[in-house]
Amino acid sequence: MILQILYGFFATAGFAFLFNVPFDAIVVSGLSGAIGWAGYLLAMKIYPSIVAASFIASLFIGIMGEIFAQKKKYPTTIFVIPGIIPLVPGAYSYKTVLAIIQGNNKQAFDLGLQTIGIALAIAAGLMFVISFSRIKKR
Repeated sequence: MILQILYGFFATAGFAFLFNVPFDAIVVSGLSGAIGWAGYLLAMKIYPSIVAASFIASLFIGIMGEIFAQKKKYPTTIFVIPGIIPLVPGAYSYKTVLAIIQGNNKQAFDLGLQTIGIALAIAAGLMFVISFSRIKKR
């Protein structure tokens, strides 16, 4: 589990570098992704649902993004966008398209629903945190 969290850190920091995040925010951005991935792994142990785990992880990433944005005086997106990258359902999208090409409609439908569920969970988690932080600022 610790090795996976470390991989989450490096993946997020790598994407932060690719997205031209300021150099002093790359490590913090990587930390945001690592905390999000740790939340994902913890949620999967408690309740093995990829959609629920993606929601929990996006909550963690959003919260970390808000905290780090206040501390570093950078926009929240600098920490949130790279942190979300490990959660993006790329493998599920690929498997969905592959099932469509192979003519396996039932599997394509099931995988497509899973992909959409993960994407919606990520969006909902981030919207929840952003909405709450804006209400709190008022």
